[in-house]
Amino acid sequence: MYTLTELCRELSISPATGRNWIKLGKLKPEGKKGSAYRFSDAYVEGLKAELSNGIRSSLKSRRNKSFISGNALYNSYVSENSKNIPSAGELIASLDEKAEDYNTLLRILLSDCAIRMIKRDSLFSNDNSPIKEYLKGMLSLDDYARFVDDLLGDRKEVMAYIENHDIPSKAFVYEPGEDILGLLYISMKRLGSRKNTGSYYTPNKVIKRLLGHLFDIKTLTDGQSKRILDPCCGTGNFLLQLPPGLPAENIYGCDIDDISIFLSRINLALKYDKPDYDFWNSHIIKKNFLLTGAENNGSLFDNLDLSFDIVLGNPPWGYNFSQEEKTVLSQRYDSASGNNAESYDLFTEAAIRILSPGGTLSFVLPEAILNVKSHLPIRRILLKKTALSHLEYLGDVFDNVQCPSIILQISKLSEKEREESAASTMFLSKRPAIYEGEESYTIYTRRDIREEVFDFFVPDNEYAILESMGELPGARFLKDNAIFALGIVTGQNKDVLKSRKSPKNEIILKGSDLYKYVYIKPKCYISFDSKSYQQCAPTEYYRAPEKILYRFIANRLVFSYDNEQTLSLNSCNIVIPKLEGLKIKYVLAILNCRATEFFFRKKYRSVKILRSHIESLPIPNADERTQDEIISLVDKISDLCLITKKSEEIKEEIRTTYENLDKRCAALYGLASDDYQIIKNCFTDEGSFIIM
Repeated sequence: MYTLTELCRELSISPATGRNWIKLGKLKPEGKKGSAYRFSDAYVEGLKAELSNGIRSSLKSRRNKSFISGNALYNSYVSENSKNIPSAGELIASLDEKAEDYNTLLRILLSDCAIRMIKRDSLFSNDNSPIKEYLKGMLSLDDYARFVDDLLGDRKEVMAYIENHDIPSKAFVYEPGEDILGLLYISMKRLGSRKNTGSYYTPNKVIKRLLGHLFDIKTLTDGQSKRILDPCCGTGNFLLQLPPGLPAENIYGCDIDDISIFLSRINLALKYDKPDYDFWNSHIIKKNFLLTGAENNGSLFDNLDLSFDIVLGNPPWGYNFSQEEKTVLSQRYDSASGNNAESYDLFTEAAIRILSPGGTLSFVLPEAILNVKSHLPIRRILLKKTALSHLEYLGDVFDNVQCPSIILQISKLSEKEREESAASTMFLSKRPAIYEGEESYTIYTRRDIREEVFDFFVPDNEYAILESMGELPGARFLKDNAIFALGIVTGQNKDVLKSRKSPKNEIILKGSDLYKYVYIKPKCYISFDSKSYQQCAPTEYYRAPEKILYRFIANRLVFSYDNEQTLSLNSCNIVIPKLEGLKIKYVLAILNCRATEFFFRKKYRSVKILRSHIESLPIPNADERTQDEIISLVDKISDLCLITKKSEEIKEEIRTTYENLDKRCAALYGLASDDYQIIKNCFTDEGSFIIM
C-alpha cells in the first residue's frame, strides 16, 4: 500500500496537490491507517498507465505533463518567487519532445530566452520572437552575439527549422542570481539522458544552504583572493549564486555538456556584466574533469596550475561509464576499482587532489557516501587527507529522486597536519558543525571515526549513550549466533498469492502484517512449493518451532514472535537466535525496545533493516530470573495486543505494559534516567507498531 506522500512522488505532484485532488474526487483512497490515506499498488500503477495513455484527462495539468510527453518543469531549481516560472511553465507545457529535430528546437528556444535576458527589457511580446529578429539581422546583440551564436550552432540548420516550424516564444525577464536558462534546459532535456549522465539538478534552496556554510563574513573577505572551481558546473547555477564582490577573474568551471557550457558563459557574462567572449571561454570550459584535471601532471585550464582554494558543486551521481572509461578510471583513482566506479566518489577524490593545502571542498552528495560499504575507499581517502567543517543532512531534496542527501564541506590537510592527525580523530580538530533541518550542533568530543561508517548524526550527549551501549560489559551479539533467512520471492505474486483460504493453501505473511511482538494474520494464502519460487530459504527455517520475524523495510525496528511455522514473503525476513543461555522471547524484547532502536537509528539511518545491522546490535546478558520477568511482560503485551475489540482500559494496559517492559530493557543497558529520557525524546511516535 502507498501512502499519499509516496503516491504523490509517483505522480510528480506535491502532497498539497494530492490532498486537494482527494477532496475533488480525482484520487480515491482505498482505506486509511489511522489518519493516513492508503492506496494499493494496483491502483497506483493503473493511475499512472491512464495518465500516460491520456485516458484520465482529469489530471492532465501542467504539473503532470511528465506522464504525457516526458517534459516536466523543475520548479525547485529556481527561487519559488521567480517571476519567470509562469512563462517557463507555459513554454514547457507547449512542447512535444518527440518533435522533429528536438535538439535544434531546444537550442532555438534557449537562444530566444537568452536574447531576452541580454536585452533586459520588455521590447519583445510573445508573438514578436527575438530569435527571428536576430537571425534576420534586425537585432544587434553587440558583444553577446558570439555567445548566442555558440548556443545556436549551425545557423543554416536553425534558419531552415524556423522557416518550416512554428516556434513558441514566451516573455522572460532578467533576474539576478536566477538560472532561468538552466531551468528551461533541464526541463526540456529528455528524462532518459538526464539519468544516463547522472545529472540531478540542485534545488535553489540547497545551493543557498551550501554557499551559506561556505561564505561567512570572514571567508567572504578572504574570498577576494581565492580561486573557485565548479568541476561539474552545468549551466553555472552554483557560480551564478556566489556572493557579490567575488572577482570574475577567480571564477572557473568545466563540464562535458556543450549546451550547458554555452549557457553557463551567458549566465556569468550577465552576472558580472562582462561580455568578454575570450575571457569566459578560458574560464568556463568543456573538459572531462575526471580524465583531465586530476592527472598528476596535467592541467585543467591552460596556463594555470592545478591548485584551487575552493571547489564546490553537485557532482554527477551514478554516471553510466563505459567499460573503457572504467578501466582508465580504476588506474587513476583509488576510489575506483574494476567495475565499481561511482562518479561522485571519483569527483570527490579528484577535487581533493586539485585543492591547495587548507583549501575547501563543498559538495552536494548522497548520504550513502557516509555509510554504505561500496563507498569505503573514498571514506579512507577522506580520513587520510581532510578534516570536516560542516555537514548538513538534507533528506530527499531532489525532484522525483528518493535518495537522502548531504552537504559535505571539508578542508584539505597540509602534510604537517596529516602527520599530526590520527585517523581515528578525523574532523574533530575542526569542531565540525552538523545540521539537520532547523537543528544544529557542534561536535566537541573526540570520536572514534573509522572508515567503515562515518557517524556524525548525533550530538555529543547521544554519542556518549551509543558509546556506553556499544561497550556494555558482557554484551552478546547475533553475529555468528543466529540463523538469518530471507522471505520467499515467488516471482509471480499475482498468480500464486490468493485472497481466499482453501484446503491446499496456507497463510503467508508480508512485512506490513508485522507489529512489535505479534503479527496480524492476513487474508493472503499460498500453496507452498519451495522448488517453484525465484528465491526460497530452506524449508526448515520457515517451519522452525520458534522464530522471530522482522520488517525488511520500515522506519522502526519491528520484530514479531512466531511459533506456528508461518511462511513469509521477502518483505518479512527471519532471524532465529542461537545465543546460549538467552531465550528467544527475551531477545525479542531487547530487539523491540527503544534503547536498541535508538542505537540502530543513530548508527545506520536506514529504512532497510539489514542482517549486518541486526548482527551489530548489543544484547545485554541476563540471568534466567531476569529473562523470565521480561518474558512475562512480553507474553502479557502479546495477549493484550491480540484482543480483537479493545476497550480504553485494555489500551491503557497495553501502554502501561509497554512502558514497564521498555524501562526494564533500558535498565539492562545500564542507562541513567537522563539518558533514557534522551532516548524517549527521539520517539514522539512511541505507539507506532504496537497494536492498539
